[in-house]
Amino acid sequence: MRWLMGLALIAATASAQDAAYKLVVSYDRPGLNVPHWEIVVPPRGMAEYTGKPVKGNDPGTVPFKMTESGRAKLAAWIEKSNGMKPCETKSKGIANMGQKQIVYTPASGEALTCSYNYTENKALGEVFEYLLGVADTVQAGVELERLHKYDRLGLDPVMVRLADEAKAGKAVEVGSIRPVLENLVSDPLVLERVRVRAQQLLELAKVQDAAQ
Repeated sequence: MRWLMGLALIAATASAQDAAYKLVVSYDRPGLNVPHWEIVVPPRGMAEYTGKPVKGNDPGTVPFKMTESGRAKLAAWIEKSNGMKPCETKSKGIANMGQKQIVYTPASGEALTCSYNYTENKALGEVFEYLLGVADTVQAGVELERLHKYDRLGLDPVMVRLADEAKAGKAVEVGSIRPVLENLVSDPLVLERVRVRAQQLLELAKVQDAAQ
């Protein structure tokens, strides 16, 4: 029995090592309220978001916890991306959709890099779209925190938009803004409908956290 447990432990350790990677994704698109953002997913520990809005306060570096299921999805898409090849499409006449850069560093081996405006690599596109959803969630959290301090009546439209995007699957990793949502729920001066939506998002975050 002990040797079986030992094999299980070795397998679990090897799996954890295989899953350890660093991923850095950035997006540049002038004209947006946040024309440049970057998300760093380290091998272990808190992920980090940076993005200075044109309007509003610069939040600096925002640490957040990436779910294990989110990390696994990103790793699986990278695995399916054929070493990030092809990267940029060879098609001509593609409109400027913003410059994306993805840098993936595995636990062992050399880093892979892809910078593109548009890609036909579906798996690579999934990586960016997921982290775009994370960026949307974190940006909403930054705005909610600001409004909670200075303009509580302005919370309602932002919360409605975030709740709708979460239902549509566009805003992901809702747990990344858990402290902000918890503060809204516990504040009796905040509109009841805002508090209700914040509680619903916290419940969604629990589901996302539990997903494997």
